[in-house]
Amino acid sequence: MMEMRNVLKFVDVDRQSLDVLAPRDRILKTASDLFYRFSINSVGIDRIIAESGVAKMTFYKHFPSKAVLIATYLRYKSAIWFQMLSSSTDRTGLSQMERVLAIFDAVDQPLLSPSFRGCPFVNGLAEFGPEANSPDVQATIAAYFKGLHEFVASLIEPLSLKKPETAVIQVLSLFQGSLVMAQSTRDPAIVKANRDAARLLLEDGLRRNRA
Repeated sequence: MMEMRNVLKFVDVDRQSLDVLAPRDRILKTASDLFYRFSINSVGIDRIIAESGVAKMTFYKHFPSKAVLIATYLRYKSAIWFQMLSSSTDRTGLSQMERVLAIFDAVDQPLLSPSFRGCPFVNGLAEFGPEANSPDVQATIAAYFKGLHEFVASLIEPLSLKKPETAVIQVLSLFQGSLVMAQSTRDPAIVKANRDAARLLLEDGLRRNRA
């Protein structure tokens, strides 16, 4: 994960208007918006250059290729999503069970936003599957999912379940399913339903521990 100061810098940049940003940040902000709204492969470099208001030479100075820009975009998205998850799960007063379930709380607000277009890494996976010749982009996507798995595993570990890895897979499936289904239906009740399902699974695991 990126250092926290860099995460905060990007979050701040993401909320500012282009005219106050340095050229590199203008490119990244523009690409982030276009990639997320319209898909990565459908947005060309010329459009990013035009909408960011930088010269072509300036673009290539900061991003030698579109692949470099895509990987940078995904790394920033990864940092932001992990910051969002950490902020939700690290709240004071939560039980260990509630910390696990807090990953669902973290996406409540993003799902309600009109600009929500789903998980950028699921979207990226659809565009850069095994047949794609973009090793840096594919590695960045894979690193996000690996990091997410490890993050959820670290939350579940203190529960001392008999089958913790099974619980991790189940909770992750419900979490990712929430994002995909909410993207298609815009129904916030989906997240609550999957959160409740995750609670039932974890409570069942705890009961088995006591049996």
